[in-house]
Amino acid sequence: MDVEKMKIIHMIQGYSQSYVVYSSVELGIFNTLFTESMTNQQLAKRLKLSDPLLERLMKVLRAMDFVNKEKDRYYLTSLGKKLSRYSEQSMESMILFNGRICMKAWGFFLEGIKSNKSPIELMEDEAFFEINAGSDHRLSTFNQMMRHSSTQLDLAILFQTRNRAEVKQIIDIGGGAGDVIVQLLEGFPLAKGIILDKGYIKEEAEQTIHRHGLEERCQFVEGDFFLPLEHQSDIYILSRILHDWDDYKVSLILKNIAEAMTDTNVLFIVEKLLPERVTKQTLPAFLGDMHIWAMCNGKERTEKQYEELLRQHDLYIVRKHLLDEDVILEVRKDGQHTDSRYSYEICGAL
Repeated sequence: MDVEKMKIIHMIQGYSQSYVVYSSVELGIFNTLFTESMTNQQLAKRLKLSDPLLERLMKVLRAMDFVNKEKDRYYLTSLGKKLSRYSEQSMESMILFNGRICMKAWGFFLEGIKSNKSPIELMEDEAFFEINAGSDHRLSTFNQMMRHSSTQLDLAILFQTRNRAEVKQIIDIGGGAGDVIVQLLEGFPLAKGIILDKGYIKEEAEQTIHRHGLEERCQFVEGDFFLPLEHQSDIYILSRILHDWDDYKVSLILKNIAEAMTDTNVLFIVEKLLPERVTKQTLPAFLGDMHIWAMCNGKERTEKQYEELLRQHDLYIVRKHLLDEDVILEVRKDGQHTDSRYSYEICGAL
């Protein structure tokens, strides 16, 4: 057996597994089997599918370890349960976002590379966020994915490095449905909060505020982070925002924040950092960089690249908080720091 040849075949046919997983989620297989096991005939009847064809698909899902079979009845494995919306660790929204939008856009990857234009724009003749604003279905799919991502973000480490009583105002810039700021307001009990974002997300954000009983402490403000900020705050936060944009637009966002900040304020930037070195182990990070370009013409960045962008606006990193997958760069304003080679504190497990 030619091992290298088989490796290439597995890579080039990876799309087949992606479509099997997405289609199975879209069909409702994992939601249907979450609370009860079923025979193939029962499942096919419930989902209104061809019995023989479903049996073939279920064999693939068994081989992928999403389902198992006992006495002719299918049931979910622990892996399969994560693909149901009923699981506390549900990945359904992530799978649907990738299947409905991302996988289609990647079909334009070759043309995008050749034309230096993001595949999503080639596919739909509009930028990603402009498309979302004009389509309730697209916006819902994107928001569900982002909300899942935001609720998995553990910001507790931020409460351990500052006096909670001193924080009186927090602005979540591009805060979406508000899942990040409600966590911050729980950790800083004397603070009031603002979710700054486009008007199309207002209703969902206000529902989040109401659900957490924060009507007296938090408000939604319609705004645009490419325009000057009209609100001053003790804490500004950009959670997974900057990687969506090119360097020019990131610089504009940082400029607007820097102009609103004082030396006593802090900006938290939540992102994944691109490794400086390329190894086999760093493949997911560099594929992620290509993915964010394919979807919205954005880019993942190294720590040094963030330092350089921040330094343009007299901003510098004072701490780096390490999370499971992301980092939080704690940023302050000080015109005296012009050298990017300064050292700063690292918090969290290495």
